[in-house]
Amino acid sequence: MTSCPVIVIGHVDHGKTSLVRALTGIDTDRLPEEKARGLSITAGYAYRQFGDAVIDLIDAPGHESFIRAMVSGASGARAAILVLSASEGVQPQTLEHIQIVETLGIHPGLIALTKADLVPSAERERRMADLRASLAGTCFRDTPMVFCSALSSEGLEELGFALADLARVPTASAPPGAFFAIDRVFVSEGHGTVVTGTLLGGALKPEDELVLASTGETVAIRRVQVRGNDVAEARDGERTALNLRGIASGDIKPGDVLHAPGVCSRSLNLDVTISILAEADRSLRHMENVRTLYATSQAVATVRLMDAKQIEPGGMGFAQLRFATPVAAFAGQRAILRSLSPQQTLGGAVILDPAAAPVKSGKALRIATLKAAEQRDLRALAAALADEYTGSARLPDIARLARSTVSDVRACLGHGFVEITDGILSTAAAARLAEEDYMARLAAYHMANPLKARALRSDVRDTRLAPALTDHAETTLVAGGVIRMTGAYVALAAHTPSHHLTPEQKARMDSVAGELKSGGLAPTGLEMLMRASVDADLIELLIEAGTVVRLFNVSLKQTILLHAEAVIEAEQALKASFPGDAAFTTGEARAALKTSRKFIVPLLEHFDSAGITRRKGDTRYLV
Repeated sequence: MTSCPVIVIGHVDHGKTSLVRALTGIDTDRLPEEKARGLSITAGYAYRQFGDAVIDLIDAPGHESFIRAMVSGASGARAAILVLSASEGVQPQTLEHIQIVETLGIHPGLIALTKADLVPSAERERRMADLRASLAGTCFRDTPMVFCSALSSEGLEELGFALADLARVPTASAPPGAFFAIDRVFVSEGHGTVVTGTLLGGALKPEDELVLASTGETVAIRRVQVRGNDVAEARDGERTALNLRGIASGDIKPGDVLHAPGVCSRSLNLDVTISILAEADRSLRHMENVRTLYATSQAVATVRLMDAKQIEPGGMGFAQLRFATPVAAFAGQRAILRSLSPQQTLGGAVILDPAAAPVKSGKALRIATLKAAEQRDLRALAAALADEYTGSARLPDIARLARSTVSDVRACLGHGFVEITDGILSTAAAARLAEEDYMARLAAYHMANPLKARALRSDVRDTRLAPALTDHAETTLVAGGVIRMTGAYVALAAHTPSHHLTPEQKARMDSVAGELKSGGLAPTGLEMLMRASVDADLIELLIEAGTVVRLFNVSLKQTILLHAEAVIEAEQALKASFPGDAAFTTGEARAALKTSRKFIVPLLEHFDSAGITRRKGDTRYLV
């Protein structure tokens, strides 16, 4: 069975509630105050079934004092019925309701010309022409009109046929999962807390768990009702009541949102595109505070325009709405913007990023991202988001702005993009450029420092790029055998420092190696060994070649250099002095090798790390 939520709008006293009652048999004025005053204060709900289609009618309050209730009632509506008194015609509140419906992207379904019994047949054609002219500049300009009367029942059958056709109106924008904006909360005797709303984005059934956006608390569903009947499942677009388990009615309120896990999150910032009504009597200014009506909630937000100082009537622009407390919304959701004083509808906003980071005005890369999101161009969006974040973008961020899921985004992007690490994506072009840039920077380092065997990775990495993109470049180049990477160091695979040695430098290397070799296990100190600035590089080459072993005396905070042959001879001497499983202390090893504590401690620690010896308490033994 298909369903369509339809908002019934129009000026106060034009007969909306009477018409809904005549069409459905349901009185939508449920509050005693509404019945006493004959005036709708809150949105009322009714429905009518047409074969395998059900139309949910939402009777919106018509008085200007209840615009918030009207917008709340329109949450989730896909089509609208405009109720016009055939005798009174278009009124100021009629036009504001039309503006709100148009701003919310709701399909103009049909126009019900009520109180037809007050208009003689001879005058109806002229009357209809006058009303058409009054609506010429609105979204209802070409909408079918039906003369009808709740009193005489005239036109109700024709209206019913037109109403049934609205079941074919396409589904409104919704998140990739259940999103339930609450419009009523009450206690059902014997059952507990019940909330009502229009379900968007996904199905719900008993025992499903939802997240209460205002607190992050997980809430379980005990029972699900659609139009007063228990059901096994409620679907997108249906007026739904949820009986909740484990939460008191005082802990949840109208305006709260229940949503499936991961569907949305609360944020202080919403990036939006704003449209100001052509009929607005002034511009929207940068840093202006506006009342934002979204779903069944409302809050004051500060407007930070991104590409202008103001938006003129009839104009559009990108902006960020900043709230004092976090709000829950989804990409594609629409909102109404109203001035604080006087209270007037200025225009509307389409939410592009419901979890935006604070942004500065005029940030061109952010504007490019929002343009791609507005146009629903997934490839352009992914590329723009990667550019904005210095080369890489998180798949969940792309999915959020694309109004999709991570799995769908991953499946759809394909050629031209590369997942540089789990959940992080870049364009193939950016990944290739990152590799080329890394190679160029490393080659430049080697050219400037030809005798250095390796460079610190931190000296080569471009800090302007996303770290994940540089990590990917390094991993790819290592896998291709183009670079060598060891811990914090990196070198071109083709880089051979010995090819750049002068005869004098080669002779100096041999001299250093000879001096260390003659020193055995009591070598010349590093400070005495280095007599020229180039000696540091020459010593590194000796270490790289395995001719010299570098040790560290932690307690003395000294670097010690030993010739590799001296280390080998020390190992052989220990094996001779302590054969088999014979254990020895540090002092016994020092005596056996005829050296001092300064050298024996780092030497034994070197043997430990190399797996030559194994320490047990205060003793060691050879492995």
